[in-house]
Amino acid sequence: MNLFLLTQPDAFYIPKLLDRFMAKKSDSAQVVGAAVLRGEIALENVPDYLRLMGARGTVLNGLNFVRHKALNLIDHAVGLDGIYSVRGALQAYDISEHTPENVNDPAFLDFLRELNVDLVVSIACPQIVREDLLDCPPEGVLNIHGALLPKYRGKLPSFWVLANGEEKTGVTVHYMNEALDDGPIIVQEEVPIRPDDTLHSLVLKSKVQHGASALAEAVQQIETGTIETDDNPKDEATYFSFPDPEAIRRFREQGRKIR
Repeated sequence: MNLFLLTQPDAFYIPKLLDRFMAKKSDSAQVVGAAVLRGEIALENVPDYLRLMGARGTVLNGLNFVRHKALNLIDHAVGLDGIYSVRGALQAYDISEHTPENVNDPAFLDFLRELNVDLVVSIACPQIVREDLLDCPPEGVLNIHGALLPKYRGKLPSFWVLANGEEKTGVTVHYMNEALDDGPIIVQEEVPIRPDDTLHSLVLKSKVQHGASALAEAVQQIETGTIETDDNPKDEATYFSFPDPEAIRRFREQGRKIR
């Protein structure tokens, strides 16, 4: 079965998720390419992250990002025992990288057909996936979401479960449709929230560690025809966007930190 990935640049989480997924998936599931799309790492998003992380946290996170960029360059030059970027993860597994302007463009859909793509997987895809793309691969389009759907649809679910004092969260792999984080659920894994969890540690546990195994399991179920889906009911859904000042205050009052 041929897989194609939709993702975005990242230094902290997506490279680790890709590395773990490639190690866990079956050999017969071949990743034949990935679209790396302009995402959240952009100058216009700096004010939002300043509000979320504060000046100190933003600077520290920025320095950590620069560190990963430097390690990535060194890795390309001399080779290191680690993966520090999405591009580095793709290159480590000989996955071709593509940068389409719009994943819904008919030319891109023709490209997927030329590659005989059976299944498309969204890993933090920053673009809205429209009906023509959803109908393009024979096995559909999957998404991995860092919460237990139908609750906590939308942005930064790990932040919101911490701000709301939840005791557990998790990861969901589901079929995509045109609604936000909607579509039948294929695999879910629960993750307990510890008192010392930060936003960073919780994303690593939920979307990276559990997410890679959940995604590999979902792909294997589709490949072997053993898939059984669960409902993702809209009437039970809760929706969240980027945190406002009140939510950030609640997050801090819970004693939570970004890192």
